[in-house]
Amino acid sequence: MRPEPGGVPVPGLGLAAQGVVRALAYGWSQARPADVLTMLPLGDGAAGSAQAIAAERIVAKENLKAPGPLDQDREAALVRLSNPRVAAAGSTWWLDAAAWAPLPEQADAAAQEALHGTSEGLGILVAQALARTGPADTLVVGLDRSAVHDGGLGMIEAWGGVEGAWRAVAGRDVVLALADGVALGGLAGSGQALASLAGLPPHRAQDLDRRACATAMRLAGQAALASAGEEGPVAGPPLLGPGADGGHRTGLSATTWGTGAAGGCALVLRALGARALPGAQVMGRLVGLERAVEGQELVVTATGEAYDVPDYGVPAIAGRAAATHALPAVLVAGLAAVPRSELAAVGLLGAYSLQSPGPGGDGWLSAGPAALEARVAQLGSRLARTWSR
Repeated sequence: MRPEPGGVPVPGLGLAAQGVVRALAYGWSQARPADVLTMLPLGDGAAGSAQAIAAERIVAKENLKAPGPLDQDREAALVRLSNPRVAAAGSTWWLDAAAWAPLPEQADAAAQEALHGTSEGLGILVAQALARTGPADTLVVGLDRSAVHDGGLGMIEAWGGVEGAWRAVAGRDVVLALADGVALGGLAGSGQALASLAGLPPHRAQDLDRRACATAMRLAGQAALASAGEEGPVAGPPLLGPGADGGHRTGLSATTWGTGAAGGCALVLRALGARALPGAQVMGRLVGLERAVEGQELVVTATGEAYDVPDYGVPAIAGRAAATHALPAVLVAGLAAVPRSELAAVGLLGAYSLQSPGPGGDGWLSAGPAALEARVAQLGSRLARTWSR
């Protein structure tokens, strides 16, 4: 449950998935202590998603280190998962790459990353992860929007150029778990949000965006030439399914779904053969959402600010999983302004908001994280009194 200035969640604020789950479960148990609750934090690929993976699913964990966008020290968790695939030869790994460059909380810090930041550290992280995984393994890379907007140039330079990047990725199964499916360019692209998120003048944000789009498309074209007639990525595992583009690298552009993560790095990685999928969908499969939902009586999911219900978001993934088993599902939101018809379209019966109604509402984050957790717990008690038999 994150605040969303400009429609983009800020990872450093609000409550992470596991915090929301704990608060809701605590509140529910206070009202109905005899009820049996299944707690399943569901990340979406954003920073910290690795923390939502249950400890029993993790075989090994390591914190990889790389320079941040402005050369500061950053870490990203790499975890090896117990393999849920049947008769699969390789392992599944999760790289919490979104933690390398989460969107800064302050606009001036975001502006510095947008104007002067580089994606070199992301290239270093992915290279380290690939070095630790085997050829038959699947590496899932969690990515989100960032203030860095260099079109993937720094990432490619960290690999010694496009040909070096192709040699690193060729024949490997790399999946991008995207917390945000925003395109790199276009009227609703990631660059257009820089004006509000980084406090940049619109013309400056447009200049950065044009440069990033041109750079990413140039690198994507070079990747296509480097890979011509050579071995491509391995076939994707049944667990995760084909990418948003069906596994094809042709036809990618700056306005294609899911190319805007990490300032265009997603576009370049897809040109190199990586598959792109909604992060919540990937996380749902990795943590066993469908299996956990079966046999329940109610599914509760949450988000920060709900003005719509994107097909790739956590609420939609959870709602559809509930609908598959004809179960009721409800949404808890800091602020909810979604018509009931849109909720119903993804299997949600209704929404419960923390925001006080009317223009005098106190703001769902106004009292800080501790008070937010208490309010979520109170809502958990309300849900129990409403839904428990």
